[in-house]
Amino acid sequence: MICAKDIMTRKIITCLPAAPLSEVQDLMVDQRVSRILVVDSKKQELGIITEKDLVNFLIRETSRRALDNIHAEEVMSTGLITVKTIAPVAEAAGTMIRENVSSLLVKDGQVEGIVTKSDMVTYLAALATTIDYTVRNFMTANPITISPSQSTFLAAELMSQHRISRIVVVDQTRPIGIITLADLAIASSIIAQPRLPGEGRQQFTRRVEFATNIHRLRASNVMTRNPLCVNQNADLVSSAKLMTRHGISGLPVTDDSEKLVGIITKSDLTRAVASA
Repeated sequence: MICAKDIMTRKIITCLPAAPLSEVQDLMVDQRVSRILVVDSKKQELGIITEKDLVNFLIRETSRRALDNIHAEEVMSTGLITVKTIAPVAEAAGTMIRENVSSLLVKDGQVEGIVTKSDMVTYLAALATTIDYTVRNFMTANPITISPSQSTFLAAELMSQHRISRIVVVDQTRPIGIITLADLAIASSIIAQPRLPGEGRQQFTRRVEFATNIHRLRASNVMTRNPLCVNQNADLVSSAKLMTRHGISGLPVTDDSEKLVGIITKSDLTRAVASA
């Protein structure tokens, strides 16, 4: 039986609770991860910061503090959910769905690794033809959409309101782009170059301009154009392979006329693993 320890990611990127949010953001980009585990000086886990936590915090943040002055402990989610190393994969997937989390710490006394929905997709992609599901069976129908001329701030609000991680940009009914939390996390800070008084050099500073400036960007400015799509009658495992191969977390789902009818995400594929 394949267990959590067999699919978990062993390398966990961590930071201290006092780490500035700019450092957390840089870690996500440099390490190509979507979550950072917050630990104390004794390496005991305190919380976790995901891209969703980052964006939601910046939407609510009104003080306009620089990212260097916001600490990880202010942004992190606590109440970490754990699973034992020998827990069957389907059980771990079910826990994710039930607890509405995107990752689980794999722990037997001490943390051994972390299982994410990306790991679930990779696992599903390796199942070959051992399950017989189509995209239609697990897709989320009638996804939230915006037009390319609408503001990026609206995209952020819709994601926060509906607790989703991506939004499809449509030209009438045809998907032409997609905006993810990762896109918004990058757009949430603006690099400025003010000249210091009395000095002949420039210093880079990082400012939080999210709440006041992101509305100036349109969806078309930040979306990934021509997103990979999948037909609603396609094999589910093939969709998992497509996500894994291209390192993406969601696929717009179309019918035979290329009309958007749904979206298939890592959460949907995790539900499939839980039911397998």
